[in-house]
Amino acid sequence: MRITSKGQVTIPKKWREKFGFLPGTEVEFIPEEGGLKLVKKRRPLGKDTSL
Repeated sequence: MRITSKGQVTIPKKWREKFGFLPGTEVEFIPEEGGLKLVKKRRPLGKDTSL
């Protein structure tokens, strides 16, 4: 994979499906030794946005 000039990377379809990264999913990067970890952003408890 390559990072585009806009800083974008495409997550392969098999990984998006396996880990539930659907359109609109908010993510965050967590620095780790040797790189970054991409995880789904957690919503604070009690914050239901399904209304």
